[in-house]
Amino acid sequence: MQPYQGPWNARLAAHLVRRAGFGGSQSEVQAAAKAGMHEAVDRLVNFVADDMPQQPAIDISYPLGMADAKQRRRAVIATQLWWLNRLLLTPNPLQERMVYFWSNHFTSALIAGGITPAMLVQQYALFRKHALGNYAQLTHEISRDPAMLLYLNGAQNRKAHPNENYARELMELFTLGVGNYSEEDVRQAARAFTGYTVNRLDGSAVFRPRLHDDGVKTILGRSGNFGADDVVNVIMQQPATAVFMARKFLRNFVYDDPEPELTSLLGAHFRAHNYDVRTLMGTLLRSNVFYSQRAYRALVKSPLDVVVGALKLVGASGIGPAVDGVMTRMGQTVMYPPNVAGWPGGSQWLSQSTLLARLNFLNQLAYYRESLAGRNSSGMLAAAQVNSGYGTTLMAQAQADTRAAGHGGIASPLALISGAKIDDPADVTQHVLEAVLQGDATAQQRSTLLRYLQTDDVGNFVPLNAENIDEKVRGATSLAFAMPSYQLM
Repeated sequence: MQPYQGPWNARLAAHLVRRAGFGGSQSEVQAAAKAGMHEAVDRLVNFVADDMPQQPAIDISYPLGMADAKQRRRAVIATQLWWLNRLLLTPNPLQERMVYFWSNHFTSALIAGGITPAMLVQQYALFRKHALGNYAQLTHEISRDPAMLLYLNGAQNRKAHPNENYARELMELFTLGVGNYSEEDVRQAARAFTGYTVNRLDGSAVFRPRLHDDGVKTILGRSGNFGADDVVNVIMQQPATAVFMARKFLRNFVYDDPEPELTSLLGAHFRAHNYDVRTLMGTLLRSNVFYSQRAYRALVKSPLDVVVGALKLVGASGIGPAVDGVMTRMGQTVMYPPNVAGWPGGSQWLSQSTLLARLNFLNQLAYYRESLAGRNSSGMLAAAQVNSGYGTTLMAQAQADTRAAGHGGIASPLALISGAKIDDPADVTQHVLEAVLQGDATAQQRSTLLRYLQTDDVGNFVPLNAENIDEKVRGATSLAFAMPSYQLM
């Protein structure tokens, strides 16, 4: 956990940009490399002013249970695209990465249990507010969040009929971990959480004292007339909570199977700093272990990482509606985790069908041309033009929005090889591999890419020139995207 003091270069800068965000353009990686490790981390953990839309531009509100299917679907799509575009364009990539982290920790899902898109936007705003804030405070607030109350049946938790769902998942998945509490602790905690419900008209959380059990409870060895906040306070006093969360941070930002000694060390650090996430992440992103060979490209990219990272690399200015379907085929529907445990991640992201979906998307992106956007059979539907995060699917308005925001469309593939000698296949190979993979390719993979650039479809030698360089670089980019190291972060 000591600060890394080794050499700093674009390769490690790209590693930081991938883990603490969703990847970046070549210029973003180069800026991090030039800044040095400490300054690059400082820029990530110290957020700047954010003037991006805080919610979808269209009206996504409707009373619980009072919207028709078409209205719900329209609101869901607008909400998904609003968040995807935040991930792509945010000036604070770590903040939005932490929104994703918290949303897959304190899990809720669109529509499930009657959750409306407006409620999930509100919940994501809570995650954004506490992205690098205090974990204990976030746990207090999520316990009375409307989406969470519906997702884990807290809104049905009454003195006469306690519902244990939230109390159980709070202890098992959100704080302590299995083996650090008893069934009786769950039952007693459920009593303490009674009384909260959700207003069906405006979707707000409401506490009704008459529905709350105000009797004495005993939880984790402590007794008292406990309410919701008291339960969280008792949980945060347990050493197991800090260790449980330390392992979660390590698995998400370093590698899947952290050593118990490392987990204990980070857990002690987290607890000593009163659960301050900014301090923890600042330490973690500067640590020796984060930049170790074991940590480098040790995590499998989620579909979100694949899609947003690739679009960042090619300079996309927005994400269109069909990308959500592309991600679903990869195994991740935006804002729809499979269950309360969230997306399991790791090798489970990859199967024969989901890997094929990834490679199809990346290949289509490499060959994407804006002139074909309106009839693009890839289903991307002009991903670089339809900036639905600003609340519209009208091409003309989207183009105006992106121009006004200072964003361009998907860049020419030649931008990836800026500075290369276009008549030199070896130089072009090197530039493509550096742009897409930071050079993380085997000798055989380099040879395959070089051979592709030097030959036609039947193996005849073809010199690179101004007439074929665009098509050749697109093909080379697609081949680089298909290399195994691109699926890792």
